[in-house]
Amino acid sequence: MVKPAPNLIHAILIAEPVIKVGPPPPPPPPSLPLVSSRNGNLFQGRNDPNLHWYLPDFNLAADVDPGFAFVASQSSQSEGGSPFNKARLTLRLHKSQPDDVVQFAQSNPDAKLQEISLAEMSANLSTSYTDDKTGQEHQKPFAATIEDLGNGDFQLTVDPLLGPEVILLYQDLTFFGKATLSLSASYQAWSQPGAGYLLARKQQLFESNAIVAMKVQTLSAPTETSAAAPRPFAAQSFIRKDMPSAISQRGGDTLVQTSQAWAKQLPIGLKYKQDRYQLKYTISTDTVTDHVILNANDLKDFSLSQSEFTELKAVDVSQYPTLSKLYMGVLSRTIVMVPKRYSVVRGRAGCAALCVAVVDSSPASGSRCRFEFDFTIAPEVSRIEVYKLQQEIKGRQELKDYKLKLPDFQRDSPPSTLETQFSSNIHIDQGALPQTFSVTVSIQDEGVQTPAVANANAFIMRLSSSTGADLIGSLSIKLDDGYPQPVLSTIDLNFAHTAGSDHEIDVQIVEESSEIKFTSQLPLDLLISRYALIKGSALTEVPTNVVLPAKGSLTIPLPPDHMDLTVAVDAQLVIPQQMAKSDTMKFLEIRTADVQETQYVVAVNGSGIDFNKVDSVEASITFTTLPNVTPRVLKLNTNVHADSTHIVIPLENAVFALPGTVNLAVHFSDPEISDLNFTLQNDFTASPVLIVLQSDIDKNLPKPQS
Repeated sequence: MVKPAPNLIHAILIAEPVIKVGPPPPPPPPSLPLVSSRNGNLFQGRNDPNLHWYLPDFNLAADVDPGFAFVASQSSQSEGGSPFNKARLTLRLHKSQPDDVVQFAQSNPDAKLQEISLAEMSANLSTSYTDDKTGQEHQKPFAATIEDLGNGDFQLTVDPLLGPEVILLYQDLTFFGKATLSLSASYQAWSQPGAGYLLARKQQLFESNAIVAMKVQTLSAPTETSAAAPRPFAAQSFIRKDMPSAISQRGGDTLVQTSQAWAKQLPIGLKYKQDRYQLKYTISTDTVTDHVILNANDLKDFSLSQSEFTELKAVDVSQYPTLSKLYMGVLSRTIVMVPKRYSVVRGRAGCAALCVAVVDSSPASGSRCRFEFDFTIAPEVSRIEVYKLQQEIKGRQELKDYKLKLPDFQRDSPPSTLETQFSSNIHIDQGALPQTFSVTVSIQDEGVQTPAVANANAFIMRLSSSTGADLIGSLSIKLDDGYPQPVLSTIDLNFAHTAGSDHEIDVQIVEESSEIKFTSQLPLDLLISRYALIKGSALTEVPTNVVLPAKGSLTIPLPPDHMDLTVAVDAQLVIPQQMAKSDTMKFLEIRTADVQETQYVVAVNGSGIDFNKVDSVEASITFTTLPNVTPRVLKLNTNVHADSTHIVIPLENAVFALPGTVNLAVHFSDPEISDLNFTLQNDFTASPVLIVLQSDIDKNLPKPQS
């Protein structure tokens, strides 16, 4: 190997050109908003004039907040012997664009928007109380943590609440409404030098388990030297620092990177007092878990409310028109459905409505009989609504293990009632079948002029009224021995409202014709208003308006997918628009125990007759169905405008139908006018008093000869 001469190598090295390398160009300043450009929640960008920064907005989550819970427990006692409570409060916040940012984006669809990142987020909840000694109002703060759940949602937690803090916050959330949530954070921005500002720190995002308290620091104007060491600042809780060399804008102005403060207060008010949050307030003891807090007394006493039941307001019962209220039993895990009304039961034998006529031997009785009406009533509840409610209950985590049921028992105080316009004895008791009740009404004479049969007729007319004159009362329902408030449901005795059973319609799937066959088990016609096809949690409701004849059948289409299909039907009795007394016999059974006949009053009223023209009227009444009954002639004149008489007739005629023909003999005051005879027809059961008008006489006068 041949080595080159040293002087040759030296020559080569000297011949190479020397390249001088200068300092690297400065990096572009961070892209941050300009403080001086702030307009509401909007800022212009430092580097890009087309970029618009904005501060986000935070609000309490929309109702119903799925993250809200006030969970208390009692496991020991305080020094004074009262329960020592512990509690944990959680609720959610939602981050969104403020209104002015939304409006700006709508007006400038091509604008570039970027959210400003908030760092060092912290929160505290405060409530107010009055000092026992001074009477002054004070604020009680509670430290909170925030967890980022994603999609703009954040969970705020206050834990633990101890001792009196639990009752203090509970009452503010549910009664006083003075609780306030305070949020604070910082964000990075460019600012003019010279004014006080916050030290720019390394950006900190929301922590998942803890919130770093914000350390507030102020800076002096920038210098060309490196940052000085922090030094204390007398009588202040922050530290003053020097800023590193500032960054100049193109125009020569100098900007400094700062950390700006952000804060927002959110008044809570009574947002979480709404009925839909009712189940979110719970307390547990060593013996009872997840008892719904009824009021502050449940937090003050070791013995929780004596009743296991509380009204369930978290479910919107207005979605179920045939239900009035719901009550939740936390021990039995049941939900009692209180119906909007109790009505007469209908079944295979017809309506559970009976009228019994018995002998009344009391001295005050003129007609010598009294009437006892017996009804069995049950909840008039839509089966379709019950299915829908079952699905809602199953879909709620806190209620999914609860079972629905109807009331079983009657409460003595306040007593159940039935309103009638006449004197009667009313007794309401448990029915022979579960969840039914019996109503007995006894009607007697009210003096000679108001016999029992007249009041019985008036009672029956209200049973069949189509004008809203139903017999109305209230059933006092017993939940358990400890529930303090009355629980009432309406009793409605009218054949237009009846309560059916689960077995009144037989449902059969006919595969050959792809139909569902409905067969009535009742001796009365039914009007089907709607039916529902149910498969698991899917419910298809079909409105209709078809008559299912007594003991008859009809069909509806069978859906292709009908495996495990359930059918629910809502129906009512077909009632004539104007029900005659004779129609009532289809719905009300009449029995005579030991009385076959009764005294009955028939009358004629001539107050509408012009007795200046008419001298007298004689009314003779005959009954086609009772030819042997002949009332005395009723006489009207100037001094006597009404006349009546008692007759003894079969009970059936007194109650249902007593058609009569009234022959009227009219004698005129003018002797030149001949006497007039004409007849009128009247059902003396429906109208015991026949009213005669002058027009009845005039239209029967002979027409003058032309």
